[in-house]
Amino acid sequence: SCTLHSDSIPHRHCTTRHATGRMSVRIDRDLKQYAARNNRLERQAVRLDGNGNDEMWDKFEEEMETNKELSKGLLARLKNLPNDPKKAAMTKTFKSEYQKFQRIVNKVHKRGGGMGESVGNVGVDSDHPSQEQLRLAEVKRDEELAKKQAKVRQLNQDVADLADMFKDVAALVDQQQETVDQIAINVEKTKANTQNAAQELHQADQYLNAARKRWLCIGIILAIILIIIAVVVGVTVRNNGN
Repeated sequence: SCTLHSDSIPHRHCTTRHATGRMSVRIDRDLKQYAARNNRLERQAVRLDGNGNDEMWDKFEEEMETNKELSKGLLARLKNLPNDPKKAAMTKTFKSEYQKFQRIVNKVHKRGGGMGESVGNVGVDSDHPSQEQLRLAEVKRDEELAKKQAKVRQLNQDVADLADMFKDVAALVDQQQETVDQIAINVEKTKANTQNAAQELHQADQYLNAARKRWLCIGIILAIILIIIAVVVGVTVRNNGN
């Protein structure tokens, strides 16, 4: 129960446990949202298929940036989550979804690696364009090329960022595995100690039963001796009286 006085240690333990529970619920909810965003991002990547227009690329990049920030938030909250029964399972789920996120971005990166090489022809409104129209068309083509090259550079940076972040994810998973392994070891030790304790209690019970039997035998013998003494004394007294 958590209805103790506010300055009591048990109450503070209850407060910590409730805070950990709330954090765990939030992480679980964010993991579901993260998985849903990954699925949406995967569908967008399929539609791109190396031929997406600027609007599709912008939408993909926006969704990807949102997922990056969500990845950072989840990683930080999992690191700060105290020992919780669900922590190891949630960490593994996060690693799996993060790897899926990486695969999606890497796949798009490979397909879109050449999207900055060409922007196609930028048309003009006349069959006989003037020098000014040609110049403006060239400027527009250069701007489009620069935008696509910037997107390629950003995609390269995103791939590198995800690779760096994965090191932290893998380290967190390893740390949780160590915790799980230690718990398993402690469980085995507790089981062995319990078995030893049960065996010692059984031996103690046997010793106690044996001691009881010895004392019972001693009591019977003493009773017999007392009876014999009483009989002898009685007979002696009677003989002396006669």
